[in-house]
Amino acid sequence: MDDSYQNGVTAVAGGGQSAKPTVSATVTRVTTVATTADSVTLPAAAPGLRYKVINKGANSLNVFPLSGDAINALGANTAFALAATKSVEFISAAAGIWDTFPIAP
Repeated sequence: MDDSYQNGVTAVAGGGQSAKPTVSATVTRVTTVATTADSVTLPAAAPGLRYKVINKGANSLNVFPLSGDAINALGANTAFALAATKSVEFISAAAGIWDTFPIAP
């Protein structure tokens, strides 16, 4: 998969899991996280997919899986908290499951 880039993303105010993905590029740079727990939503997890999310906002960002999916050992539909100034790669090796790998600064 070739990289695609999305810059200047504003996290959904108030947070919550969106019915549609807000992360649409393989590398997404979120620059506005106005309050803690504002959020973005990943696409459906499928083997071979990889998405990098960079939080350049002022607050912790909640990254949700698409409805029914899970991230790491968190339950289905549970957000992964990504601290301000941190980056993480989401990799799917199985349908419905995302695993995370921190990206060194």
